[in-house]
Amino acid sequence: MNTVSHKTTLRNLFGDNRAEWPPSKFRELFVEPTYFSKLESLRPSLLVGGRGTGKTTALRSLCYDATLERLEAEGLNFGDQQHLGILVRVNKNHVHAFQGGNRDEEYWGKAVAHYFNIQVCIELTKLASWLEQRVDGTFSKESVQDICVDFNLERVESLPELERGLRRSLSKLQIHVNNIGAHQGGDAPILSIAEAPLRTFAEALERDKLTEGRTIFCCVDEYENFLTHHQSVINTYIKHAEPPLSYKVGVRGGNGIRTRQTIDGRDLLSVPDDYEQIEIVREGFEYFARAVAEKRLARAADRGVPVPTKLENFLEDLTLAEEAMKLGASRIADEVRQVVGKTEESDLITFIERKPDDQVYFVKYWSESGKGGVLELSRDWYHTEQRGSRTWADRINNYRYSSLFWISKGRKGARFRKYYCGKRVITTLAGGNIRYFLELIDMAISEELGAMEPGDKWPEELRLQAKSQTQAATDIGPRRLRQIEGLAEHGIQLKRLALAIGKVFFELARNPLGSTPEVTQFVLGGARESVEEVDALLKEGVEHLCFVAHTRTKATSNTELKDDEYRLHPIYCAFFEISHRRKRRLTFDAETLKEAMSRPSRGIAALLGEQEQTPEEELPDQLAFFSSFYQGR
Repeated sequence: MNTVSHKTTLRNLFGDNRAEWPPSKFRELFVEPTYFSKLESLRPSLLVGGRGTGKTTALRSLCYDATLERLEAEGLNFGDQQHLGILVRVNKNHVHAFQGGNRDEEYWGKAVAHYFNIQVCIELTKLASWLEQRVDGTFSKESVQDICVDFNLERVESLPELERGLRRSLSKLQIHVNNIGAHQGGDAPILSIAEAPLRTFAEALERDKLTEGRTIFCCVDEYENFLTHHQSVINTYIKHAEPPLSYKVGVRGGNGIRTRQTIDGRDLLSVPDDYEQIEIVREGFEYFARAVAEKRLARAADRGVPVPTKLENFLEDLTLAEEAMKLGASRIADEVRQVVGKTEESDLITFIERKPDDQVYFVKYWSESGKGGVLELSRDWYHTEQRGSRTWADRINNYRYSSLFWISKGRKGARFRKYYCGKRVITTLAGGNIRYFLELIDMAISEELGAMEPGDKWPEELRLQAKSQTQAATDIGPRRLRQIEGLAEHGIQLKRLALAIGKVFFELARNPLGSTPEVTQFVLGGARESVEEVDALLKEGVEHLCFVAHTRTKATSNTELKDDEYRLHPIYCAFFEISHRRKRRLTFDAETLKEAMSRPSRGIAALLGEQEQTPEEELPDQLAFFSSFYQGR
């Protein structure tokens, strides 16, 4: 196999991770996520995660045909299938038509329940036809007619006729809803009652011995597309779910779940009484991501591509000492030795000369942190070690990672000022998002192989170098910012907010003087009205994977909103050259953050206080691209 074929194979395997795969690819590459046993339990579940975290893929895998394919791949058969799933995806264009038109929310609640009933029952007709081919049973004419009665349809006798009738009913409803002002009296469709046809259908399948005691999972994807009063209707379905029906709902975090009320407005959905809430990012993502990648590497190896089958062997990793050397620690260590060499203290000179560069540079870093002069600190290091103290060894270990961001400060034209590489780091940058994880690897493959010509010799075993991984991680940032600008309702504001906050953390990471190391999180403070306004924008950012929210550990002042603490999504860390680790936090004044969006130069300066900012000519290329924004031009 030639180089071009190797590239194509790898890009095909890592280039996508979507539930819309053709069945053959879905069966070949699907990996059960760590939370799958929870999702397969009989009780209702809410699967919460951002775009690309694998919600649709997981729900799709619960569907009756996909489940059987997985079982057959394991040498099992239909008799081993414990549940039968169907999938309904909530179309935003459709459901947002169920509002206004001089009709109250009560009417629209009934209309959207009818719409949902039809959608689910169309999928149930497909399930019934599929079951008829696999069990000794038939969906009876009486059962078909029971469904017709629930929907006020003309009586039919077969499943295909029932499906056609339901589709016609759906079309009539959609036309009615979209032209609500033009309809009078008898023109309005007769609406089915919430969930009743679903239960009639499910019980009929059981009565006709088609389900053979299995629970039917009604999987609902993109639940966030429902309006608030729509969600209260579907919440009622979930709260009152009973065998043989259960509900599995995929929804984005942040503002995806807008209400937990049910139809009457008083009865709330609650965890764990009514359902189990599964937060994807908290469900062993590192293990899942590794399994996904290694399955693809194994497929590539089977097809003749010389790649390792273990992720840690495929992604080059660097120790902190190795990274310091790559970033230029030797240059700074030489500066320290020059200062010490001007003294006549031979023991001190010998001590510093014998220490490795990846430790000596730290003296200069500690000096710029305001802890004293280079010579003074060098003497302190020497004398403490002479006394057998581990003070400096512990200090270097504790602050080495923070110092990496400082090493390249002032180096104009440096291509890499911080490396982001290795299995653990790449997994963390993905932030629980399997699509981001595969995109990082796919782009690193593209970087690694980009310079190879068709006739070039392929390496004996391909390994993605640290620089390829870093460049891939850096390049994803602006792409994601552009996507947020188009996807989110307040996309432009979110993009500007992310650029402002990222620049503040970039500056803090590079200037150790007077700043707390590894500041990666923030909370809001200030006037409540401004706090609530910015908090609402941040929650929208969480929904669209611009920010990540964590439960507040403790308040740091009486003016902070006692709610969430935020950080930029880790996928942006390489773009802003900041730490990927969840560490310390600052309090940002909400009004100043608003100013940073409208007048970034002034707002960012206010957030940084007296700290000087990096000159425009020394900014990394990816940030320099946005210099017009930062300068307010």
